[in-house]
Amino acid sequence: MFDLKEFGRLLQKIRKKRKMSQIEFAQFLGYTASYISRVERGKANLSMQAIEKVTKKLNIKIRFFFEQ
Repeated sequence: MFDLKEFGRLLQKIRKKRKMSQIEFAQFLGYTASYISRVERGKANLSMQAIEKVTKKLNIKIRFFFEQ
């Protein structure tokens, strides 16, 4: 089962590792900072298409989010 909070935690971990603010991260990914904040807190869901976009932009494999 897909856990929104865990996905958000992993996305936040990636953002912090890259030393980016939520605003910078959101701009980089093409989303608003408020949306990224909600995703990181597990309050908003990304579609599979959006997850694919994020993984391409971050240059990581999609399975990263599902194998943790």
